[in-house]
Order: sequence, then structure tokens, then C-alpha cells
Amino acid sequence: MNNNSKQILEVAILGAGISGLGMAVNLLRAKNTSFLIFEKNEGVGGTWRENTYPGLCCDVPSHFYSFSFAMNPDWSKTYPEQHEILDYLEGIADKFKIRPYIKFNAKVLGAKYNEDENLWNVSLDSGEIYKAKTLVSGLGQLNRPKWPEIRGIETFKGHSFHSAQWDHDYELKGKKVAVIGNGPSAIGFIPIIAKEVKNLTVFQRTPNWIVPKPDRIYGPFERFCLRYLPLFARMYRFYWFFLQERNYLAFYQKHNPGTKFIEKAISAISTKFQLFNFESVYQAGALMLLDEQVDDSKFKEKLIPNYPIGCKRIIPTNDYFPTLCQDQVELETSLIEKISDNKIVTKDGNEHEVDTIIYGTGFDTNIFISPVKITGLGGIQLDDVWRNGAEAYRGVMVPNFPNFFICYGPNTNTGHVSIIYMIESQILFIMKCLKYLKKNKLSYVDVKDDAMKSYNDNIQKKLSETVWAGSCGSWYKNAQGKIINNYPGYGTEYYLMMANPKYSEFNTNLRSNT
Repeated sequence: MNNNSKQILEVAILGAGISGLGMAVNLLRAKNTSFLIFEKNEGVGGTWRENTYPGLCCDVPSHFYSFSFAMNPDWSKTYPEQHEILDYLEGIADKFKIRPYIKFNAKVLGAKYNEDENLWNVSLDSGEIYKAKTLVSGLGQLNRPKWPEIRGIETFKGHSFHSAQWDHDYELKGKKVAVIGNGPSAIGFIPIIAKEVKNLTVFQRTPNWIVPKPDRIYGPFERFCLRYLPLFARMYRFYWFFLQERNYLAFYQKHNPGTKFIEKAISAISTKFQLFNFESVYQAGALMLLDEQVDDSKFKEKLIPNYPIGCKRIIPTNDYFPTLCQDQVELETSLIEKISDNKIVTKDGNEHEVDTIIYGTGFDTNIFISPVKITGLGGIQLDDVWRNGAEAYRGVMVPNFPNFFICYGPNTNTGHVSIIYMIESQILFIMKCLKYLKKNKLSYVDVKDDAMKSYNDNIQKKLSETVWAGSCGSWYKNAQGKIINNYPGYGTEYYLMMANPKYSEFNTNLRSNT
């Protein structure tokens, strides 16, 4: 297509990750070729291209962590690693011929709605400005590293980097290494680097609930069936969907019909753990895994969280606890006081001299679309609208931002189903809105204020009945404790809602020139 900046696009898409690629496929299927994806990097894949730390893999089964329209018979094992997911997304771009519609190395600075033209002006760091009738954000949440606030962090005289910006040129072999943070990223790479470092000190602020990971390699016969028996492949995908979907019961607290059964099932676990108010079978599995892999009772106490399972992200892995038990690995549970020269000083007065610090402190998940500045009607800034916590109608629309849609927006994450499933539901909703615009010859739609308020009031009420509202710090919440990431419901429930837009809840504007 002609990438002339004077061309008026039907749709401008921010990001060539999962959301951007999925949106592009659906537009091409609808015979809409007037769109362009703006990607800041040199290739597709989003977070799966940018993050390359050792041990990076998905905690959703591979045959469910894929598009329904592009199932992959070639996954090597149950839970895919980073390189396989990136290869899959690269394959999507090639199979559906999306690359001609992507402008690579194009960093978007902002997008402003021009009320006179009823168009979005998308500004790039190159100085180019593209005009589009509709703007779709596919920027996602897991793309900006979060750095800890530690006194003296800038004074460290050794080598340091964030796990999201892994320094592959730096040799860890024989080094004294500190890992600050023990979330999903850190728990992924710690067992890998522990094999080569001289000493490894893991600084743990709070322990995580860790459950067994039923991972295994797919055999030739399974892969043959997945490739040549489409019904078998669909049934296998549905099997994983069902298993993941039922797990929502572990997060929903109020009127949970499985609670009594779960409590009885867990009561059989050793008496030393019965002081806890167990919430789910997940917790039983987590404690049994700990029992199997750690012998020292005092060490176990450091690894048992004091918050309900699911309040923070549950982490499936089989090799983290055994790694912590190795002779060259130390678990430090005293909080960090400061960093001074080449030492990490903890609040108990101990000093840890290290060569390298790796920050496994995750991502800033509360900013969503930033640093891209989105400006709507009357010059209103999305950052200002979201100052007290991001929220969106069905996770995809915000009042006063016409023809603006968000994929993987506020309250669309889950603790159970695949985010790709949720994104596909959002794309379905967006495509229906685009069809509604065209059919009714509208210049734009946006959501009404009362519909937005009603939806989010209901969402927050439901969230208050989940384990995510528990007294733990998690990336699901903002600084004020508002849950802005997760959706309180089944994936099926979300899909059905997104498949049925309520157009009466939209503001509309007829085209001035039809």
C-alpha cells in the first residue's frame, strides 16, 4: 500500500504485537486495506520481541495461547517459550501478508483528534503526521520496565540491568550476582543463571504462591494429529480452554459453591499448614509442591505467603524451589536499606558484596497507553482522565475519545484464560463498531458518560468480591489500591458481552459530507 502521510487511513493501529496483528487480520478479512500499523521496533511481536531474558515462557498452555483463526500444530511442548511465541507471531505476519501494512521503526509520540475534520492525527518522532478515521491501540501493558526505589541505586559500581532489557553481552559466569525481585520474570531466569554464577543472592520482599507446572514435550503422534485432524485440534484447544476457564472459581470469593469442598480437600494437608485460611485447590497444590521440594522447615516458612492465593499472580514452575536449595544460592528476606558502592545493605545491617545486580521487578502496568499522548474532544488528555486510575467501557472505549479503541485495556486481564482469547473478543467488538459506523454513515462513535460509569461501577463491585481485592500488593492494582487490570468474570462471559455491542450506549455524529 502507499504509505504517503497525506493519505487518510480508515484505521491507524499502534503496535505490531498480538493486538495489532489480530486487528490487521480481521481488517483484511473484512476487505479493508486502508490501515497502517505503527511499530516502534524493527519487527513484530511486541513484548515477546522485547523481552528475551533466559527462561522466559508463557504460563498459559500453547494451544490456548494462540489465535483461534491460526492454530499452531507445531508447538513443541505444553507451555511455549519466548522464541516459539515470537516465531508464531512472525508466522502470522507472513501467512496473512500483514508486513506491507506495517511501518517499522515508527515511534508514535501522540495522537490528537481533529474535531473539524473528524480525524485522528497520529504524530511520529520523525515529524510525519498520519490522518485516520479510527485509532486502535495495541500497545499492551507489559512493555515498560519498573525500577525499584532504592536509596543509592545509582551509586552501584558493578554491572546492572533490568530483566526486560537483558544484557546478553555480559558474562555472568563466575560472578557474584544479586537478583532484586522474585516475581514471574525473576522466577523464570533464576534457575537458569544459578547454573553459571559463582554466588546468587535472591532478595525477596514477599513470597509468591508457586504451583506445579504440568509441562511436557509433544510427541510425533500428537503433533501429527494436531496437524492433520482439525477436529482433534479444536477439541484439544477446547480442553485447555475448559481447564483454564474453570480456574476462575479460585479467584471468586463470594458465594463460591466450591468453597466447602475445597476446604475439606485441603484439610488433609499436614497440620503445620492448617493455620491458614485456604481458599482453593491451587493452594493445596502449592503447599504440596513446597513440601516435596524443600526439606528445611525454617526455610519453608520464608517461602509461604501470608496472603490468599491468587491475590497476586500465581506462578507455575517446577525448578524454583530446588534452585533456592542449592549451595551457591542464598535467599535474603530482610528488606533492602540501600545500595552503596558494590554492596547491597539490608535493614538488618548485613552487607552483600556483589558484582552484578539484575532487577527482576516487573513492569509498570498502570500506564497502559503512555508514553503515547492521546488527546480527544476539547483537548482532553487521556492521561488526565486516568489520573486516579485507568478505566474503560468494556475495556476498550473512553468517553470523549471518538473512534478510539483499546486492546488489552483496563480491566481486561485475567488470572485464568488466555489474554489472546480476551483480545480476540475485543477485536470482535471493534469490528462490529466499524461496521456500525459504515452502515449508518457516521463520522464517529464514542461511549456515553453514564454507560461508562455504570459499567465500571459494576466492574469494581464484582472485583471487590474476588481474591484480588485482598490485602496484598500486586500489579493488578494502582497506588491507591484500585484494581485496574483484571476482569471479574469468566472468559466466556466477556466474549458474549463483546459479541453484542449496545449501540444505544454510544454517542454518534453523522458525516457532514456523505
